[in-house]
Amino acid sequence: MRILIIDDEEYVRLVLEQALREEGCEVTAVTHGAAGIETLQSSTFDCVITDLRMPGLDGRAVLKWVREHQPDLDVLMLTGHGDVKDAVEAIKQGAWDFLVKDTPFDAAAVNAALARLKTVRALRKESLAARHGGFTRDVIIEGPSQAWQKLKAQIAQVAPSNAAVLIQGETGSGKEIAARLLHDLSRRAGGPFIAINCGAVSRELLESELFGHEKGSFTGATSAKPGLLAAAEGGTLFLDELGEMPGPMQVSLLRFLDRGEYRPVGSTRTLQANVRVIGATNQDIQELVHQGRFRDDLLYRINTVTLRVPPLRERKEDLPKLAEHVLSTLRIPGATKRTLLPEAVQTLTAHNWPGNVRELRNVLEGIVLMSTGAGEISREEVLGLLPKTRTTLQTGDQSHLSLDEIERLHIQRVLEANGGNKTQAAKTLDIDYKTLLTKLKQYTLTSD
Repeated sequence: MRILIIDDEEYVRLVLEQALREEGCEVTAVTHGAAGIETLQSSTFDCVITDLRMPGLDGRAVLKWVREHQPDLDVLMLTGHGDVKDAVEAIKQGAWDFLVKDTPFDAAAVNAALARLKTVRALRKESLAARHGGFTRDVIIEGPSQAWQKLKAQIAQVAPSNAAVLIQGETGSGKEIAARLLHDLSRRAGGPFIAINCGAVSRELLESELFGHEKGSFTGATSAKPGLLAAAEGGTLFLDELGEMPGPMQVSLLRFLDRGEYRPVGSTRTLQANVRVIGATNQDIQELVHQGRFRDDLLYRINTVTLRVPPLRERKEDLPKLAEHVLSTLRIPGATKRTLLPEAVQTLTAHNWPGNVRELRNVLEGIVLMSTGAGEISREEVLGLLPKTRTTLQTGDQSHLSLDEIERLHIQRVLEANGGNKTQAAKTLDIDYKTLLTKLKQYTLTSD
């Protein structure tokens, strides 16, 4: 990680520099806030570690500048024992975490915090890749298809309220984009938008990330840490893959939705937060309730409004505009900007896109990466990057396929026939749900 240290205490800077470099980090250290902002303007960093109280521009001023100019940059605040209240306020203003400087200063707590940050940054990677890859909200929402125009109208109608919203849709279809538009059109637009994938985090880490924890509440909890609910104060918390949330966590979330209250891990204190919750799932949530994997009372509470994001195959009219936008915004060093021939667009449009917009981007990026020429992309280049078994869906010729390829193809067809619903697909295939998940992983199928 590339880390900028801002602290007026030389001893603290030296301890941090040595410890972080031993962890393989690239470290730059400066002595005051103004120098830190100047350094941020000329270099790129993953994280800023700044003292809260410094002469001149203090840590709060640095945080304010970062939130305004580099909002994807994480800020870790260092405080004295008497500044914890101010540090909590900094969390609400967008700081990722804060640590109390003990005497003598020990960098172990900072290393532990950065280890957690690395995990969280990895979880963010999928959504950040979508944003940085050029999928701006407006382009995807502003497609000409009737399906997207309907969704846009629903979002505009629901956004001004504080009601909890459940967004349903297949993987890669744009559920987070819809959630971000809800946030942008709401009265909370000036507040933070924080997203987390519930299915990609262990139960212990998820509970800590959402609600925070007290020092010593579990192994590695070397200091207290506010959770994402505190960080999302005045804004929106987006819970992706909500159906994967463990049962005990569902109880805690239900309590928050009912009363606006929660308890950090290991704490007896009840805290409050003013946060709008938006959940999303690619599963049949009613079926999860039937299976006992999702609480019915939580479903009734979070689906005050339910929005459905249509898959790409239901809005093929948007595909030419999406493809053009993806190609214009790809950032591949040394690659020439490419456009699509009409027959290439036709080939893309004929594909079913079980991986939706995400799959479209991956295919186009692969074409640009693998091509040696420039100019317009041909139909042959597109066919070369589309999976062969999916192309076979259109040709009907299966004589050259192996048994595994035929099984993969059949699972693919059943998933598409059931709209990506894995539970229903498993019933149609007459296999249990876990077996289907194993085969999806085996055949790298993404239509879920």
